[in-house]
Amino acid sequence: MSESNSLPQSISHKKLSFLMLNAQKDKSLGVEENVEFDTEREQFQIAINNWHESTIELLKKVSSKNENLLKDKSSNSLMALGAMEVHLNMALQALKAFKNDESK
Repeated sequence: MSESNSLPQSISHKKLSFLMLNAQKDKSLGVEENVEFDTEREQFQIAINNWHESTIELLKKVSSKNENLLKDKSSNSLMALGAMEVHLNMALQALKAFKNDESK
């Protein structure tokens, strides 16, 4: 309990940022935690790659504007499909930025 009494009631954003930038990395992670973290990272990477491939395939089909697929759709449905296409393209750009930042 005496330790909690020495904690400040508040801290400025500037001071917190300074402390976080200068904090030492926690070296207490054991081998088991590292293996679990690597497994999670690998599963995440596989999921992202699968999403990327399926999204590109879907965008190719949407972009083909196959009239047989779209002939019975209302104008609202077509606008919604266009909006989805735009959002998927933005998501692919976000993924590209994420992957570029990951490689630094």
